[in-house]
Amino acid sequence: MYQDALELLRLTRAETLSMSSGLSQGQVDYQPAPGRWSVGEVLDHLLHSEKLYQDIIARLIELEKDGKRAVISDSFAQVNTSIAYIPKPMLPFIELPLAVFNLFVPTFVREVMTEFRILPAQNPDIARPERGKPLGELRDALRASYEKTAALFTDNPTLDYRRMRYRHPLMGDNHVLEVLRIVAFHERRHQSQMRDVLNLKEFPKAA
Repeated sequence: MYQDALELLRLTRAETLSMSSGLSQGQVDYQPAPGRWSVGEVLDHLLHSEKLYQDIIARLIELEKDGKRAVISDSFAQVNTSIAYIPKPMLPFIELPLAVFNLFVPTFVREVMTEFRILPAQNPDIARPERGKPLGELRDALRASYEKTAALFTDNPTLDYRRMRYRHPLMGDNHVLEVLRIVAFHERRHQSQMRDVLNLKEFPKAA
């Protein structure tokens, strides 16, 4: 039951690796403008984000295997991602209205909003990237990170992942397979960001 969602992430990760293949370290570190991420920062952000959801999924699996209620609810205090231009200090004041609003948002709408840059997004502090990491290190880590995510499922093939739920005021109430799809669609969103940088006329030429 998890195979389709995992394959979506595998194909998405393969595209990310293909996009970053053959780049020099100078190209990877190129910052298009103050406040805008380099390709390397995007890759590092993807690693931090996947780690966040890996930990959530692992915790849910353990709760399910222990016969406990497999539900995790995070507030903006734990994961302070934001949208548009809402200042992060304002997030606690809109937490309840957003949670109620998300009760009426279909899953496919949340996925579209995750994949396409319809609204600006602010990454959570926990997924803030670092600049200047070696490209080879980032690419190796992206491969290993996918394998770690995949192992969560392949090591537990008989679990009912639709019983396990993760709740967040902005992301809504999602079962684990929907969470896995969100990881993939989030990565596709940042692939678009990478393409914008790679296609700039100012982007450094290959050596």
